[in-house]
Amino acid sequence: MFVVNDYLEIKDINIPHSYLDDFKETFAELLENYRDRLIDVSVLHAFNGVPVHDCDENIQQILSELGFSSMGDGERYIRGGVVEPRSRKEINRLLFFHHSIHQNSRWENETIALENSIELRDDFSLRGRCEMFRVNLDSMVAAHQLHQGSNLRGHLVWARYQHFQRLLSIRNVPTEPEDEEILQFFRDTNDPDLYMERNAMSRSEFRKLVSPLVRSGHLIQDYRGGFRTVEPLRKIDLWEVKRNYLRKLVEDYPVITLKQVERLAGASFAPEEISDVMHDFEADGTLIKGFLVDDLQDICWGRLDMLEGMGKIGRTRDLVIPPSDPLIHYFGSLLRERFGFGSAYLVFHKEEPIAAFKANTRNDKIELTDFVGDSELEKEAIRVMKEFAWEHDMPLSGKLFDRIRSRIV
Repeated sequence: MFVVNDYLEIKDINIPHSYLDDFKETFAELLENYRDRLIDVSVLHAFNGVPVHDCDENIQQILSELGFSSMGDGERYIRGGVVEPRSRKEINRLLFFHHSIHQNSRWENETIALENSIELRDDFSLRGRCEMFRVNLDSMVAAHQLHQGSNLRGHLVWARYQHFQRLLSIRNVPTEPEDEEILQFFRDTNDPDLYMERNAMSRSEFRKLVSPLVRSGHLIQDYRGGFRTVEPLRKIDLWEVKRNYLRKLVEDYPVITLKQVERLAGASFAPEEISDVMHDFEADGTLIKGFLVDDLQDICWGRLDMLEGMGKIGRTRDLVIPPSDPLIHYFGSLLRERFGFGSAYLVFHKEEPIAAFKANTRNDKIELTDFVGDSELEKEAIRVMKEFAWEHDMPLSGKLFDRIRSRIV
């Protein structure tokens, strides 16, 4: 009996028949104890050396009372989950569709896309979600009264003030007494130059003072460079706020693992908190749990209503997911294991990731600095990258790009 990824693999159980009643109680308690380690799915192969499907009725009855049922392969039993695998291509198609990246689900223009986004890091994360892109994000933040601050993953994002209030409440980090003076100042005014003038402070000294408060979510910045103190939500149930945040987070993911939820949620959520919420969603029918991707030996949580509507969606166009897009955290393990990058642009061809690259975006150009991909699909990867660059009106450039292009011509 050993843990594989995030489920319990039980190759065989050897118990004399005279101890079966005691075994049932003790084994049920053992399996429940594994839930403290966030492992609540078990896979059983054999009992007393006999494949579980061939065991006698007494053994079958005990296993059924323990919650085991057939996995449908004629070899194993499973407890605590289901076996409904889909291909990874279909999962990616659903993912792109429900995140408005699929060609049939993108918003009509950047204004509608912005209204339907909770937080945005830059133009890259906005452009892929709309068919028409007329005005960049920097030009839109004033009209939509957006502020810039740190999200729960530590990235600077543009969002509405109420969103930063919720993030501050979720962080639940008290302020230091020495910070109260600057927080009170930016409750009354938003001019940093006035604060620096009153305190005879250089801009670099001011930045050292406010940077920790921006990272902790107590201060945000507006489009004019002014600062504003964020007030936490009052008279709230913190656990309910966290629960609602996680529900909103996972509702657009057709299939997701617990580790992916942890990466998407950020450090403010303990794994145990996430696990409790996911179990609540399972109990109320929002999610199902088990083996849901045919080439992934991890326990996944899935939206059954999304998975059942898969056949109505056409195949996704070839695309690139930039590192500023929240979806990049969903593919974080794949980026590291297949391409060796912690964060990078991820290239998809026929709904499969085929390459990843790093780039500098200066002077309205995408300068390629690193590239990893399948040599047989290099030509397709470069084509998709060029389409991505054209879509953003930022041509690909750099010595590395010239070398790769010369190879495939």
